[in-house]
Amino acid sequence: MFKKISYIFVFAFCGSLLRLGLTSMTNHHLTTILLINVIGSFLLAFISKTLPTLIPLSEAVMAGLTVGLVGSFTTFSTFSMDVVRLLQQGTMGLALTYWLASLLLGCGAAVLGFRSSARVTERA
Repeated sequence: MFKKISYIFVFAFCGSLLRLGLTSMTNHHLTTILLINVIGSFLLAFISKTLPTLIPLSEAVMAGLTVGLVGSFTTFSTFSMDVVRLLQQGTMGLALTYWLASLLLGCGAAVLGFRSSARVTERA
């Protein structure tokens, strides 16, 4: 259990730094958070499906990659607060667009991640 927690901790640190790096490179907060969450949706699906098939990784390493790296890279709480903030500002259209785009693009990216994984693992 300590090993698993250690991997999650180390990978979470890396994922947080990646998110911080991306968010500090732009002034387009909503777009950046949307992009981060869509990339994370793809990566979670792809990593979860591909790596166990191609590379024998321990459960601790997989937890580090999925829960730690991808989990800390993505940010559901920031997305939620952004939607609430937009609603409070009276920008209902933008809030709805951001909410729908996040949901649809995130789910679409996860589907693409699973499909990409299937192609990669078929060739292996």
